[in-house]
Amino acid sequence: MTKPSGNAEGDDGSVAADRGFPLVTVALPVFNGENYLAGALRSLLAQDYPNLQLLLLDNGSTDITERLCREAAERDGRIVYLRSPVNRGAAWNYNRAFDAAEGDFFRWTAHDDLFAPTLVSRCVAALQDFGPEAVLAYPKTSLIDKQDQVVGDFEDGMDLRERAPHERLAHFLAARTEYHPVFGVMRSEVVRETRLIDRFVGSDVVFLAEMALRGRFLEVPERLFFRRFHEENSVNANPDYQDRAAWFDPALRKRKSLPMTQMTVHLIGSVRKAELDLAERRRCLDAVTQNWARPYWRHMAGEARAAITGKPRAGIQ
Repeated sequence: MTKPSGNAEGDDGSVAADRGFPLVTVALPVFNGENYLAGALRSLLAQDYPNLQLLLLDNGSTDITERLCREAAERDGRIVYLRSPVNRGAAWNYNRAFDAAEGDFFRWTAHDDLFAPTLVSRCVAALQDFGPEAVLAYPKTSLIDKQDQVVGDFEDGMDLRERAPHERLAHFLAARTEYHPVFGVMRSEVVRETRLIDRFVGSDVVFLAEMALRGRFLEVPERLFFRRFHEENSVNANPDYQDRAAWFDPALRKRKSLPMTQMTVHLIGSVRKAELDLAERRRCLDAVTQNWARPYWRHMAGEARAAITGKPRAGIQ
């Protein structure tokens, strides 16, 4: 992979002034991210978009993450560093990231991924060109290894341009993917209408469903997002659903986790709370039934059995 080059600074090293570009907040929540954080920071600071705010949200890291973040903030005025003295879970950290954001557009990012320098600018341009009916734009994805080398391409399949909310929701729920659009560039005013990242496994899926109910997703055709899969990322490091629930919120470590059941209940609740007329609400509920509840009913039945018998259930593939 060719590493990103160039940045939004002037020849004198100063950050480029706002020339009518809306502010974009990129938020990087992190816990003990020393392994890949420096590369992600270089990649983000190399973005060619001239009006960028970068939030670094340290969730009580015990490695050198704090030092890396403070040093980066001292070097670049676009960076705001916020630290929690203890790890309060990913859901809390992701949500405080949005609460602290000032931009008209917003993007979450992970500490172990990389990004082409045009990622933000291309996504913002796509949203501006399409108009307010588009609420999220994301680029195509390539997969990278520990040495930043591309090892394959990934098809997200989430270009949700259908006019009707139930059509977009059905398309979204029928996709069996990694849900990379959660790292897309989004309209902040629309994100504010959602539950954000809730305290249960799969809440990122429910969040994206809520966004799809509110507008269209645009896939930018270039491969500008480089997702790193490795044994220490959140899913691989927490293969058991109980551990994964604790990743979202440490207080959930001792509670039984019924992820598919919770996700289904919350998807139905999100449809009922959305501003839809009665006929469209019914069509959206049918989309949840046909494209989510029915395909996963065996998993939900297995969760119920595991909860009753106390025997652990294998993860969903």
